[in-house]
This record gives sequence, C-alpha cells and structure tokens, in this order.
Amino acid sequence: MGRLTDDMADLRMNIDNSRDSRLAQRNALVSEVNFQLAEFASIRARNGAQDAQTRADFITQNANDVGRLLTAFRHSRQMMRRQGRETRADFLSKMSKDTLDLLTSFNADRKSMAERNAKDRADFIANMTNTVAAFINEAAQDRAGAHAAFFGTAPSKKKTTFPPV
Repeated sequence: MGRLTDDMADLRMNIDNSRDSRLAQRNALVSEVNFQLAEFASIRARNGAQDAQTRADFITQNANDVGRLLTAFRHSRQMMRRQGRETRADFLSKMSKDTLDLLTSFNADRKSMAERNAKDRADFIANMTNTVAAFINEAAQDRAGAHAAFFGTAPSKKKTTFPPV
C-alpha cells in the first residue's frame, strides 16, 4: 500500500496545509479589519473632538457676532432716538413759535378790522332803524287809510290830561 497511502497522506497534508494557509489568511484579514476598525474609531474620535471644538468655536463666534450686532443696533437706536428727540423738540419749538405768530397776527388783524368796520356797523344799524321806522309808519298809515275806507273818518279824540293831585 505504499504509494496509495503515501499519495493519500500527501493529499491530506496538502489539504491541511491549504486549510491552515486559508485560516492564517482569514486571521490576517480579520486582524487587518480589526486594526482598520480600531484606527477608524480612533480617527472618528479625534475628528469628533475636533468637530465638537469647531462647532463650539462656531457657536461662540456666532454668539459674539450676535452680541456685537445687538450692541451696534442698540447704539444706533439710541442715537436715532436722541436725534429724534432733538428733532421733535426743534419741530415743536418752531411750530409753537409759528402758531403764536399766527395768533398774534390774527388778533391784530381782527382788532384792526373791528375798528375799521365799527363805523360801517353803526351806519348800517342807523339805516336799518330808519328803514324799520319807515315801514312801521307806512304800515300805520295803511291801517289808518283802511280804517277810514271801511268806517269813515272819525273825529280824533283829544287826550285829556288830569290835573296833578
């Protein structure tokens, strides 16, 4: 049995060697993958720390920028409010002076007009008084004429005066 057993023993040995070689390669691959995973985890941790620091720096920078923006906005608003207060005060002062000037001018014009028109008003009232008196006199004459036409003329009665007591 020499040769067959030797061939079988060689085959067994080749199979065992092949299996050992595959196991060694697989173990090498597993250890390489484990090494790569460990390195990836290490890099990820380092990057995560860097990213966390970058995010923290970004947030801090944004917070500082917002703070500066709010301060600048507050400052400009205060300046505008101060300028607005001064502008409003100037406007009110000018408006008050203009109104006082208008009122003074109006009162002077009104007084002057009243003085100029006083004579015209007095003449108008006198004229109206004369016109109304003429209308009353004319109405009395018309009434007397109507009375004479309907009832005839009657002797006028003299008023008797009583002696003082």
